[in-house]
Amino acid sequence: MDHSTLKNIIREELKQALNEKYQDQYKMKGRLITNIKNRPQKEILSDIRAITGVTVVSTTELEDYSEQNFDQFTTILNLKIDGYPFIKSGGFSRDKIKDIANMIRKVPDVVSFTYNPENITPM
Repeated sequence: MDHSTLKNIIREELKQALNEKYQDQYKMKGRLITNIKNRPQKEILSDIRAITGVTVVSTTELEDYSEQNFDQFTTILNLKIDGYPFIKSGGFSRDKIKDIANMIRKVPDVVSFTYNPENITPM
């Protein structure tokens, strides 16, 4: 590999890393399992929307509603995360996204929330 090609590759990698470092909006997707016998899914999603940094929440049901087990109601959770609230207090990074995922797990009637870090994409 010649010097010029290597230089271009390094430049592109640095550019991508810097763009990610200063990115403050992400899309995230994960599997959400809730207990909707205790309270409606809408209320659970409302609590998730109230988490700092979460701006948009939507779900996709994996099975027809009537075929789901209401103790283990399973959906794909789609989130838009805005890092602006964190920038003033030290910055925003993918580590904050882990914190948001942990906060989702603590919402009442959330049985589990799992995600693949590869499904987190900058906007």
